[in-house]
Amino acid sequence: MALSPYDDIDAGSGGAVCRLKREAMKDPATSIEFAATAAQDGMVEVALAGLALRKSGDNELRQFAQKMAEDYAQSNGGLDSIVKCEGLILPTELDAKHSALINRLNAKSGKAFEKAYLSHIAEKHSEALALFKAASMSDDADIAAFARRGLSMLQEHQLLADTLRTTIVTRVANTH
Repeated sequence: MALSPYDDIDAGSGGAVCRLKREAMKDPATSIEFAATAAQDGMVEVALAGLALRKSGDNELRQFAQKMAEDYAQSNGGLDSIVKCEGLILPTELDAKHSALINRLNAKSGKAFEKAYLSHIAEKHSEALALFKAASMSDDADIAAFARRGLSMLQEHQLLADTLRTTIVTRVANTH
């Protein structure tokens, strides 16, 4: 009698499940690349949201930043648990490019900061939507599911940011 590849897996055998998952993946490099990019981007969004919470006087923008911080912290945690199964460790610090972005925005204040922050959201979320859409079709079922959840989150953030940008621009125009 032939054994199924799953016969050696008991309910508590996460290592065996991870091994089978790795063997079933057609292109693990793609999943790893996506996870690393998503982790860096998530850390940037949490850091920028923290800046917005400290630097912005606009209550709506602060509420948006709080949502961003919470959503990305949760998303980053979910991604971390997925890649642990593959024996990977996600970056825990920002790379030089992203650190420079944080420093550039941190140097701004008031309306200049708010405008730069919202411009960043518009630009980066468009890029992230494309990345997550591609990853949602991954052969790695966990990465694909994570990307689909991420797409929903990114679309919500994009809509909120667009609405907020319009509100802030209108508010600024009415004060001049």
